[in-house]
Amino acid sequence: MNICVYNIFGMKRMRCAKFGFRTGNTLVAALLYLLLKNPAHGYSLVDELKELGIDPAFVSYGVAYRLLRDMELSGLITSKWEIEGSGAPRRIYSITNAGREYLKNWANNAERNLKVMDNLINKIKEVLK
Repeated sequence: MNICVYNIFGMKRMRCAKFGFRTGNTLVAALLYLLLKNPAHGYSLVDELKELGIDPAFVSYGVAYRLLRDMELSGLITSKWEIEGSGAPRRIYSITNAGREYLKNWANNAERNLKVMDNLINKIKEVLK
């Protein structure tokens, strides 16, 4: 079976790996999940990644903000400026219907991939006993 790797936003075929899984970027899915729960600003989203088992120390704020901007340009999220009190304005991100659809497709693809991985892991463990 030839399964291709797709880019994270348009699901356009980018390359086919010899073993590849049709997935998207896990970080995109994680951010969309967090936005599904609540609109938020980028800084708090990075901090909330630990809830999903992603160590925020490995995700720089710069990378997260560039990714959020790309996600917005792709229509997965929207943003608006929040100006409150004397603090600096913050951009608050929200998931769109396209983002919800992307997340649904990502989860379905990941679930299929997980079944393949689980089967392979079990077979390897069985042989290595």
